[in-house]
Amino acid sequence: MSAKSQTLTIAADLAELARMMQTIDEFCAGMATSAADVSALHLALEEIVTNVITHGYQSDSSRSFTVRLETIAADRIRAVVSDDAPAYNPLARPEVNTTLALEARPIGGLGVHLVKKLMDVCLYEQRDGHNIFSVERRLSRVAGAAASINIATSRLASSATLSLAGRLDGLSSPELEQQVNALIGSGVRTLIFDLSGLDYVSSAGLRVFIIAAKKLKASGGSAQFTALTPAVRDVFHISGLLTAFGVTPPA
Repeated sequence: MSAKSQTLTIAADLAELARMMQTIDEFCAGMATSAADVSALHLALEEIVTNVITHGYQSDSSRSFTVRLETIAADRIRAVVSDDAPAYNPLARPEVNTTLALEARPIGGLGVHLVKKLMDVCLYEQRDGHNIFSVERRLSRVAGAAASINIATSRLASSATLSLAGRLDGLSSPELEQQVNALIGSGVRTLIFDLSGLDYVSSAGLRVFIIAAKKLKASGGSAQFTALTPAVRDVFHISGLLTAFGVTPPA
């Protein structure tokens, strides 16, 4: 396979995430990528790019930076994010303790952890006034498609079920957070998250789950997570949330 590369210029606006995901899908089309490969690239780049937009550039949409995708072997893709925000090495953050109980867990901080676990190589350097963050992923086979989040709610007395389908990411998680807060505020004490249709979750979605679980436990209730898809279970596993949330193993 001949090497190929593509560079995308992104404004510091979270709305650009959708265009970046489409670019990743188009770049991977026709390559030996699996659904897991594409999902991992989506997640890693969402985490990196979201940090640049929200922290590096303070969501100043007049500024921009680049994401370059390139094949460096028949079975390996590299992504390079380059920005001129203040120097910051995300890989220097302390390692996340994924064994903490729910009560002791911080709300955020899982993004870089997910990147490091899903990518085979993660490198940072500061060069010519730019932050250069490179990640590499060794590929498997055959990609799958993704959809935006779909949320269905059913309720009985102080219990409610949220059935999630599609993608739970930085763009869709505020909608879920709003619904969760409304349910808890209306007296729901047992909140069941049916994840049977959820294809993808990033740290933004995990943040919503952790906040919900903490709030419910503090009020004597509980958050329950059922029917995790393999991709979502993997993210829960590497984040230590299977244990923290008390998710039962699949039958």
